[in-house]
Amino acid sequence: MEKMHMHVLIVDDNDIDCITTSSFVQKAGMNALIANNATQAIEIISNRDTSPEIIVVDWMMPEVNGLELCQKIIALNLSLTPYIIMITSNSFGQIEQKALDVGADDFIEKPIHGAVFIARLRVGERIVKMQQKLLSLADTDELTGLLNRRAAIKACETHLARLARSDKSISHCLIIADIDFFKHINDTYGHQIGDRVLIDVSNRMRNSIRPFETAARFGGEEFLIYCEATEAEADIILRRLRQAIASSEYSYNNISINVTMSFGCVVINKHDTKHTINQFIKKADDLLYEVKSGGRNNYKLAAYSSIEESEKTNTECN
Repeated sequence: MEKMHMHVLIVDDNDIDCITTSSFVQKAGMNALIANNATQAIEIISNRDTSPEIIVVDWMMPEVNGLELCQKIIALNLSLTPYIIMITSNSFGQIEQKALDVGADDFIEKPIHGAVFIARLRVGERIVKMQQKLLSLADTDELTGLLNRRAAIKACETHLARLARSDKSISHCLIIADIDFFKHINDTYGHQIGDRVLIDVSNRMRNSIRPFETAARFGGEEFLIYCEATEAEADIILRRLRQAIASSEYSYNNISINVTMSFGCVVINKHDTKHTINQFIKKADDLLYEVKSGGRNNYKLAAYSSIEESEKTNTECN
């Protein structure tokens, strides 16, 4: 397995200190990212492509200081909060206690000594890897390797919070999917075959979405997918998923099984983010029920706002 290199974000308004700290990070075999203020730091942390595992924060910065930045990072409610090292050239009062109280994991006084700092980075790396392993065990469905229900909801809430903060014109989609006639598969061929169907369906779903998108086993034969997509893009994703499942061969011990899935999908815009993930799941589930009632092996999608408007109109008419 290829060794994962930690991403270390250095947040400091002093360019010379950034260069020095960055050189130590690189000597530790880690990737250095630099932000000169809290705004840049939050932007980097919030971006799934650049989000660091370790953050080195200078206490004394203009506008937003290191303590305040720590609080902002904790408030992001990330699935795994980065390991935070606070650094400062001041040693007044109970400064170390204050840093640890607001969420920092370690504290170093300037000037930074390279060997000691690298050793502290190594401690952070060990803790991050241990947290990642524990998180994986707690969040993964044992049979399929996908996220479990609890982890899926938490991941969706993180995506939704990111959408609410975004200043870009983007939308997300939440899909609830269900294997058609799965009870019949279990009753006819046994639970062992049923489990293999679940595993194969999970793999095909995983291969049909991008690595950073969320796929989860939501319960029994039900699955959840959450991704960034417009209504038109969601239609393409749903068509691809339906085809990937229905066109695949499911053969076990010389037994061939026809497997199809039904999908319900809601498209979520920024103005919808005042609602909860559970509300979006309920609407997607309602759309899934309509598909199942209409013959299965199909999908239905709608913008959440249009569903709301339709329900409001129906209520007023009644």
